[in-house]
Amino acid sequence: MLYFTLLHSMTDQRGSDTMTDRKELVAVEHRLLGISNGVYTAAGSQALFDTAGASWCGAGCGKCYNLTSTGSAPCTGCGTGGAAGESIIVMVTNLCPYNGNQQWCPQVGATNNYGYSYHFDIMAQSEVFGDNVVVNFEPVACPGQATSDWETCVCYGQTETDETPVGMTPGGSNPSPLTSTTTTKTTTTETTITTTTGGATQTLYGQCGGSGWTGPTACASGATCKVLNPYYSQCLS
Repeated sequence: MLYFTLLHSMTDQRGSDTMTDRKELVAVEHRLLGISNGVYTAAGSQALFDTAGASWCGAGCGKCYNLTSTGSAPCTGCGTGGAAGESIIVMVTNLCPYNGNQQWCPQVGATNNYGYSYHFDIMAQSEVFGDNVVVNFEPVACPGQATSDWETCVCYGQTETDETPVGMTPGGSNPSPLTSTTTTKTTTTETTITTTTGGATQTLYGQCGGSGWTGPTACASGATCKVLNPYYSQCLS
């Protein structure tokens, strides 16, 4: 079954409700970090990342969705939408936390400022669907390249086991379509964080920064803390 969400370029959007005979909107932010043609990574709102509230290796991490543009923006003045009917696949690899992102990323069971329960923040170097477009979204099996990339992730085999997202199964008999908001923050550069402070260091591929992060910000010898998006920085060689 399809669900609705919204996508945008260099702006944010967020989602709606539950999955029982009603439509829901999800906010998505895009940072075109393409896995392959038409396949991207995204930070999902809490209900997509982990229903139980986990902020690291959530049960929804590594799951994929097909997003189809409705061609509409979530409100007047917050985007121009895009071409209706275009589709991409995204893999949720990070959390768009509620704290600091209330406008777009709602808590589980709540809605964002635009009345949507879900949001995708897409990694992109350029617009995907348009500027803050609302999309229909549907859980799908991840394509081969996305699956291969996921198997190299630090969270592979370590994710939480609670049901996330609730009631959505790839290829299953899901309730009627949901709507969601999306956002895209385009970027063509990679930011590197350097630290000279003592104390604990993070291992290779571990998290070293991001919105709300309180753990180590320095990486072990041979690794550098690189900003992947506003919510997640990772120690990479």
